Amino acid sequence: MSNPWHRSIGNITTALKNRTLNLFLKSNCPLCDRAAALVFCQYCQRQIQECQLTKPAQYWQGDLPLFAWGKYEGAIKRSIGKLKYDGHRSIGDFYGEALAAGWQTFAPVVPTKLIVLPVPLHPDKLASRGFNQAELIARKFCQMTGAKLDLSLHRTRSTVAQFGLSKSARQENVEGAFALVNSSLKPGDTVSIVDDIYTTGSTVRAIASVLRSQQINVCGVAVVAITERDN
Repeated sequence: MSNPWHRSIGNITTALKNRTLNLFLKSNCPLCDRAAALVFCQYCQRQIQECQLTKPAQYWQGDLPLFAWGKYEGAIKRSIGKLKYDGHRSIGDFYGEALAAGWQTFAPVVPTKLIVLPVPLHPDKLASRGFNQAELIARKFCQMTGAKLDLSLHRTRSTVAQFGLSKSARQENVEGAFALVNSSLKPGDTVSIVDDIYTTGSTVRAIASVLRSQQINVCGVAVVAITERDN
């Protein structure tokens, strides 16, 4: 019997190939600059696959369950950096499809009418970057799974980068930084939070607290990658 994880990766590759009908429009791989028919060349895509978790739902437990597609290391770490800081938006689509394929293969039990909220950027950072990588991932995830995308979660206070902060400093940094604005969400709705990277979980816990204070059910978090210290 074939491995379901291999089937999910095959589905991603097939879907991307179907959209690349004109071979004369090949672009270069954002990681190594080789010619690539898909988002990445075959060599870098193989390296990304080596960073995948074989059991992405292994952290789906506790007060705020976590679904993580891969480990934040190697090619995944470099590619997320290319997405966020070099503007390679196609990487967001790639990981949105990958996360959706993993979710559809190893999905935890969640309500069918799932609403997805990407972790927002502060307006100043959004204006500077030009896009929110979590929204790109969440949008493609919803297209592939049929979940509903909701963008009513806003970051109302600018925060410093979480990298390098202690756990307590991270919690203090994001406390009171999120709010629902002009939201159609109502008590009893079930949502999942989507982001690119999970480190200590301070950000998503702050978001979950805001949502739960309004009687919105937060079933868990889905991310592209989890840092090594959380394994």
